[in-house]
Amino acid sequence: MVSLRFTREIETTSIDSMKRSIYLIAGLFIFAAGLCCFSLLRASAQAAPQTSSSTPQTAEEQQQRIQRYNELVQQQQELAKQQEERARRVETLMTRQEKLIDKQEALMDRQEAAFTRFEKILDTWEKQQRQYQKYLDSLPKR
Repeated sequence: MVSLRFTREIETTSIDSMKRSIYLIAGLFIFAAGLCCFSLLRASAQAAPQTSSSTPQTAEEQQQRIQRYNELVQQQQELAKQQEERARRVETLMTRQEKLIDKQEALMDRQEAAFTRFEKILDTWEKQQRQYQKYLDSLPKR
């Protein structure tokens, strides 16, 4: 009795999962078909010539467009030249900055050497002061 009920539950579960799978596949198929139809309609709409809305350009309009294009090209060339000039100035400034940093490093090295020499002189002077104080302390007091 238990095994019979168990097999019925398995059959019901497998039938439900199969139904779900079939519905999912059918839904995906309908979605894909709709997407294809939409894509084809869109492609055909883009490919259709627009003869009624576009008018042929006059020579004057075409000349103005060419002139505007030439102006844009010239402006772009000027901007490129300005950018190159800025790059050269930046390079010059960077070179100057590097030289200044090198000079500052050299100055710091000299100052460090002078400070080391000053500390050595100060240590020697303090040592001499201690020795002199010992000498004074060693003299007999009157």
